[in-house]
Amino acid sequence: MKSLRKLFFVLFLLPLFSTAQSNYKPGYVVTLKGDTIRGFIDFHEWDANPTTISFKSAVNDSKPRKFTIADIRFFDVGGMAAYQKYTCAISMDETNIAHLGTGRDTSYRIDTVFLKVLQKGKNIALYLYTDALKIRFYVGEAPGYMPAELVYRIYNDTGMAAYKEGNTAIENTYLKQLFALANKYNALDDNLSRIFETANYSQPDLLDIVSKINNISKAEYAKKYASRSKLNFYVSAAVNVSSTSSNDAAPYAMDGGGPYTSYLPSFSFGLNIIPNPNTGKVELRGELTFAETQFKALYQLKVSPYNVEKASFDQLGISFVPQVIYNFYNKENLKIYVGAGFGITHFIYSNSFFGPQNPNTSDNGIGTSDPYYFNGNDSSVLLTAGVKINGKFGIFGKYFTNTATTQGGYFQFVNSSKQIGLTYLFGK
Repeated sequence: MKSLRKLFFVLFLLPLFSTAQSNYKPGYVVTLKGDTIRGFIDFHEWDANPTTISFKSAVNDSKPRKFTIADIRFFDVGGMAAYQKYTCAISMDETNIAHLGTGRDTSYRIDTVFLKVLQKGKNIALYLYTDALKIRFYVGEAPGYMPAELVYRIYNDTGMAAYKEGNTAIENTYLKQLFALANKYNALDDNLSRIFETANYSQPDLLDIVSKINNISKAEYAKKYASRSKLNFYVSAAVNVSSTSSNDAAPYAMDGGGPYTSYLPSFSFGLNIIPNPNTGKVELRGELTFAETQFKALYQLKVSPYNVEKASFDQLGISFVPQVIYNFYNKENLKIYVGAGFGITHFIYSNSFFGPQNPNTSDNGIGTSDPYYFNGNDSSVLLTAGVKINGKFGIFGKYFTNTATTQGGYFQFVNSSKQIGLTYLFGK
């Protein structure tokens, strides 16, 4: 058991010592002179718009080339994301409702940045810019598509009647801007009007409006902009190393009873949801697990009548375990991950026995007056780590925190479970 604990300890510490993993995808950059250079770009789930990218002419190149805003005016990563260089006004007011300022803030800065191109249609383009302060959207008209920020403000308004702390003003100027564009390009119909009524300052809503203004069909929209989450199904088999033990202060332990560890099979099947298949860093997992446990104990009573007692039972745990998985080493054919989850388990018991080993020996009522009082349901925390190879096979380890086997009484049993097993994934 000590070696298994060491394995989990090492696996969970690995991310702390690993450098950020590269994720090179086919792409190209456009230089300031207008030249196109094709190669591979290190693509990430950037929390903020990047200022520098790593580029390789060939994916096996040992040393990448760095391109900054000063070097290029555009880059595209395999059709998954595109960024264009612009000099634009960037609003500096806070829109996080937990940190609102008092009064209307129209401050801005002028900066040269990479704007993410969400859509560039025949009439208008929609861009995204994110930094540590907030998310901003921009719109630009053909033919130049020069960006202008879609304005959204929220603030505490001291000019409100009977002002008191917590009164807020919301300026949805972006809806007026887009409404004017929809009217200009004759895209305003009943359907788009209904969208305007419920639209928020969010990428899906704004993309929907811009698509209508660009006369993009439903089929084309679904193909380009619908959710691209990836699903895969898996099955796994493992050895369930299950340790059942009693509280040291419980009558069972004080009478001489000890713990027992069983090595029995466990089977699981589940579904992985990969929200962003382009990077594949994070996976959401739902798993159903069937794990067998067995308890067998023979012990000499330390009190009268000093019999040799036998305690035994079989337990089947059926668990639903939602999990979050993080692939900290994330290559196409090799992924090393850690994860955590929360298990909800229903227990089924069978073949239970408690009494003297010799049936001809009187137990003075110990066996009959102190039944197990089995616990039917409990929850636990799961920690897991593993490796996936070629998108098909996996090796994993799991650790479940303690669950209560009994509800108290004579035994006061708890159970801890560790598993080592193999996984097969259907669909890459």
